[in-house]
Amino acid sequence: MVALRFIHVVFGALWVGMAVYTAVFLMPAIQEAGPNGGKVMMALQRRGILTVLPVLAVGTLVSGLWLYWRVSGGLTAGFLISGPGLAFGSGGLASIVAYGLGITTMRPAMLRVAALMQGLGSVSSEPDRQVRMADIQRLRGRVALTGRLVAGLLILAVSAMAVARYL
Repeated sequence: MVALRFIHVVFGALWVGMAVYTAVFLMPAIQEAGPNGGKVMMALQRRGILTVLPVLAVGTLVSGLWLYWRVSGGLTAGFLISGPGLAFGSGGLASIVAYGLGITTMRPAMLRVAALMQGLGSVSSEPDRQVRMADIQRLRGRVALTGRLVAGLLILAVSAMAVARYL
């Protein structure tokens, strides 16, 4: 239980911290940087951010589900409808939804932006360049919006976990 809780708390803290930092500071700064923001996104991708975040998330989710199973005595009805059971359950659900949004919306959009930025140098005509830049801006907006939603869901999850034992 100690190792399981350690993994859950440490991975969760890193996941939430990175998600909030990305949504509140990094993505707005990248958007403000314009075309140079693409270089930052490509550097982050090379450093493995799109691998590290899902690994942290999966580690958090798997350890959290395992903890929930063990603490609830195998998902007994009495625990599930108790204050702590509802808080841990709703926090877990919020984090699962956050993960789903990150994997299905945010990650593909970030990969697409990086690919579009990488190919931007080979675009010779100005109209084609403008179309590509518009696609990049649209995708960056999607990443930023999804990132704020994911960060909010993760803050909700952390809040629920923090108070669950006292309900």
